[in-house]
Amino acid sequence: MTRAFSIRPSKDLRTHYAQISALSRQNPVAITVNGKEDTVVQSHEDFVNQQNYITELEARLAVYAHLAQAADDVKLGRVQNADDVFDEILGELDGMSR
Repeated sequence: MTRAFSIRPSKDLRTHYAQISALSRQNPVAITVNGKEDTVVQSHEDFVNQQNYITELEARLAVYAHLAQAADDVKLGRVQNADDVFDEILGELDGMSR
């Protein structure tokens, strides 16, 4: 989803802050210095939502990486029978309790 930007000169930050603040609640505002985009202003709510979305995407990416590793393990035969693994773990735990 691409959002439109409003573009305003940096002097408007001092002279028309309320207007820029209101614009930033609708869409990001690019602030220019000497005609070149320098800074982007967005509402606090949009910023928080964006950060939460990025965090969610990073978590999903981590899950996908684990799933890809697991799929590779299966393809390459790096697997063990679950019952055997649990028996081995329980045996080690029994040995530790003695």
